[in-house]
Amino acid sequence: MSKLRVGLIGTGVISRDKHLPVLTKMDNVEITVLCDIDKEKAEKVKADYGLENAKVTTDWHEVTADPDVDVIHVLTPNPLHYEMTMEALKANKHVYCEKPMALKYSDCLEMIEQAKKVGKKLTTGTQWRYNPAPMKMKEMIKEGVFGDIYYINSQQLRPRRLPAYGVYTNKELNGGGVLMDGGPHSIDLPMWLTDNYDVKCVYGKTFDKMKNHPEGNDLGPWDPDNFDVEDTAIAEITMKNGMLIHMETAWAINMLQPAPGITAAVVGTKAGADMVGPGFENHVRVIGVKDGKFGNETIECTDKVNMFEYDLHRWVEAIENNTDPAVLPEQGAVVTRVIEAIYKSAETGEVVYFD
Repeated sequence: MSKLRVGLIGTGVISRDKHLPVLTKMDNVEITVLCDIDKEKAEKVKADYGLENAKVTTDWHEVTADPDVDVIHVLTPNPLHYEMTMEALKANKHVYCEKPMALKYSDCLEMIEQAKKVGKKLTTGTQWRYNPAPMKMKEMIKEGVFGDIYYINSQQLRPRRLPAYGVYTNKELNGGGVLMDGGPHSIDLPMWLTDNYDVKCVYGKTFDKMKNHPEGNDLGPWDPDNFDVEDTAIAEITMKNGMLIHMETAWAINMLQPAPGITAAVVGTKAGADMVGPGFENHVRVIGVKDGKFGNETIECTDKVNMFEYDLHRWVEAIENNTDPAVLPEQGAVVTRVIEAIYKSAETGEVVYFD
């Protein structure tokens, strides 16, 4: 079988930490092009990963037009996702577009329609759902362990872990703040757990209270003069079936989350569950009544799934076998629509209703 030829647009942190470590270990994948506006950075990635045959360019249009590319991974700042993905699809390439899919819901719909038009696969990067604990919780939900689920609390609260590098704190270049970073995962996770993306309405608040307090940040100090985005976002997302999702995400906040990373607590009529440490991604604490007594029991997840590997292997399989990728583009579109609604609600103070 011939290898899938992949071109990467963007060789920054997400490329080096997520995509390249997995793709370069796959026998059926070949990295043929690396693109970055910083050619020196792309050349270093080429050398670090032993990609002797990969071309390097600073012009992303060359990647979309390259006949030696079957698949394009768009790993660039958020405002560029729509344009790059659309051009890649029109050039008959499969596209993995990092989260969020686009800044606007209408753009996401265009991307989905274009993928269908040319018969190519499209996905986005909300892979946090594929940690062992969420996968175990989803299995238990399907088994009816929790009964009627009516509330989910989704969190990613970083006490001091704002990405001070790159364009994260610049609204024009990043499209927004923490809602564009951890937000997509925190919004997607509870919907994926319940297979429910039917949103009724959204009420949200955003804050930029920490912009002038860069001290103590794990990822270095940021420049308050180049900080015009939200550092914290909180939302109430009501689903059409009545279930409520409380979502909170922050880059820098004076709180301690029970566990690091993106977590969810599920509440149902029979029982509830949350993700706990040590190794929060590997443990589920089940809470409820057992043998007539209220208590809790922590379950260790035996299936040690790596979220990046799961996501990218399913992506390659989807292209080869004409199956669904791990993350459906329609799901990514709903996530963007919710982000839009949170921003609008925060601006107006009103609840935003979906059709």
